[in-house]
Amino acid sequence: MSAVDIELEKKWTPKKEQSLILSDSYIRLDWRRKAERVADCGSWLEFVERSEQGQGGAVPGCPCGAPDGTPTRTTAYKLYHANFCRDRLCPMCSWRRSYKIFGQVSQIMNLLGNNYRYIFLTLTVPNCEPEELNKLIDDMVKGWHRLVNRKAFKTAVKGFFRALEVTRNKKDGTYHPHFHVVLAVNPSYFTSRDYIQRDEWLQLWQKSMKDDTITQVDVRTMKNKNTGEVSGEALASAVAETAKYAVKSADYIFKNNDSLMDEIVLTLSSALSHRRLTAFGGCFAEAREKLGLDDCEDGDLIHIDDNSIRSDLATMIVRYEWSCGAYKLVKKTQLEIIDGVSVNPENGEVIP
Repeated sequence: MSAVDIELEKKWTPKKEQSLILSDSYIRLDWRRKAERVADCGSWLEFVERSEQGQGGAVPGCPCGAPDGTPTRTTAYKLYHANFCRDRLCPMCSWRRSYKIFGQVSQIMNLLGNNYRYIFLTLTVPNCEPEELNKLIDDMVKGWHRLVNRKAFKTAVKGFFRALEVTRNKKDGTYHPHFHVVLAVNPSYFTSRDYIQRDEWLQLWQKSMKDDTITQVDVRTMKNKNTGEVSGEALASAVAETAKYAVKSADYIFKNNDSLMDEIVLTLSSALSHRRLTAFGGCFAEAREKLGLDDCEDGDLIHIDDNSIRSDLATMIVRYEWSCGAYKLVKKTQLEIIDGVSVNPENGEVIP
């Protein structure tokens, strides 16, 4: 199997299968147009095939390259075209969106570098009943706006990225909406009067939410005690936490209980539709604009990172379509090289 066939089988196919289950739920809820869009999501995918030149393996006999260190050539693939539905609950679109958010936040923090230190904050509220979820998220967004306008926050925090996540308690059927937040602070923050302790964060959040029944916030600093530098591994882990799916598909995609699934889908769809799930502020927003990043929620779900394939010219476009429960290769288009540029001979399109 080629690299793209393996990726299709392990990553794309499970998401496509889940999308079809969601579409069936939409049909039962009589949301026909949503059902059609989700069912069609990812029904065709086109990848650019490129021939990459790399250095031979440094270790004799290494299977990843020539044992004598001579240059080798491998084939790499990158998604080029696809049809995505952008539905908030679509497992395939949620997966792509999560990768995109991770990529954008990582790019922003790489640009900001060591000009700032970072805090990873989780703001929670007590669990709620299904019929209360929509209003509770509304209240949380209002509470967040009150928090960022408080003097202590404005003095200490120089920028932020905030993402909403909603989980469901399978035992009692309640919902737990919460915010994952990355905060940028000055390097002197941890030894200055601006420092906010965990209990102070809790009090600020309680006051902002006008709810003293809130008992939990989580505050973590990814800073080496000796050097003050952010650990790369810790940073990646924290960014991944903020880039998690707004809702895990395991909370609402399952078989053998259509009525419960439809009830959950109805609750989540009503609470998340037409709602901003992420927000950038301060130096994060400035860096995002400087990088020219598009909307991480409603923007392009095809080109979701800045990691273009390091390669020679593109040589081929391969197209796969969903058929009989699997992705099938249906077409290969050999590209022409004109003045050193890859061109699709079928439509004259230049391939980047």
